[in-house]
Amino acid sequence: MKDPWDRTRYAPMRIRGLIDLLRPFTLLAPAVGGLSGAFIALLATGSLEPPYIDADLPFLHWPTLPMYRLISGIISLVMLNAASNALNQVYDLPIDIVNKSYRPIPSKVITSKEGVWFAVIMYAFALWRAAFVNRWFVLMVSILVIITILYSVPPVRLKKRLWISNVSIAIPRGMLGFVAAWSIMGDISDTTPWVLGSIMAIFLIGSTTTKDVTDIKGDRMYGIRTLPVQYGKKRAIIYSSPFLIAPFFLMAFYWHIGMLPAAALPLSFLFALWSVVLIVMLIREGDREDRHFENSPAWKQMYLMLMGMQVCFLVMYLI
Repeated sequence: MKDPWDRTRYAPMRIRGLIDLLRPFTLLAPAVGGLSGAFIALLATGSLEPPYIDADLPFLHWPTLPMYRLISGIISLVMLNAASNALNQVYDLPIDIVNKSYRPIPSKVITSKEGVWFAVIMYAFALWRAAFVNRWFVLMVSILVIITILYSVPPVRLKKRLWISNVSIAIPRGMLGFVAAWSIMGDISDTTPWVLGSIMAIFLIGSTTTKDVTDIKGDRMYGIRTLPVQYGKKRAIIYSSPFLIAPFFLMAFYWHIGMLPAAALPLSFLFALWSVVLIVMLIREGDREDRHFENSPAWKQMYLMLMGMQVCFLVMYLI
């Protein structure tokens, strides 16, 4: 009798499974953030050349074209996110059987072993492309690789550690990813990428709840202590809401002390209002899953808001 999961018979399904393992929608944020961070650095420095020379790494000298560095950097950031998505799904298999059985690994389109190898290849590819940018970008990407592995893989598995889980998403995806993008064209000793990154990082500490609300059942069964599991949906939203509003007061403060351009003030009000809309969505339909995006409409809105920030930061400096 033939194995009903004989994968040689389902090539199109397996290709789709690999694509789903990457979670393409989530890859838009590092792509947009990479472009935004690099171009803001370019505007700030006014030069196509990085402010440091990799004299100690001569093999990095040959790809000197700025566009080559930019493309390599963005590919690296996107592949890093893809690897993180794949690895997380491997170690979330028991949870996904309960919460998201349609994902490629619990639905047996892709095996866990294949998922691990796919993540390893993507991580290696991200580091390889990073080597064509500069040494600081390699360092930042290496740090991001370590944090994303620690987030998913036991015994550390930061994902299960309550507030630490939120922070371990917010710091790499909100701050360090943007600083890495900046380093493609700029000097990371500049305060600007850290200022902009801090706004996104604080926002992500709270907005992580938008993905956790739909996963309460499986997370509770397997000891993942998210805010909704620990406190319940209502209190989790209450505890998360200040983090959705506070970064835009901070943005206005940064403008007040001269760390951001004048356009930051109206943008801070715009995003504060957008955050209120996000909170209302989270309250009304935070636990309604949208299978096209694997999370709730509030989660999708959060991602759109994050990308909106990245684009508006660039517009702010263009103005």
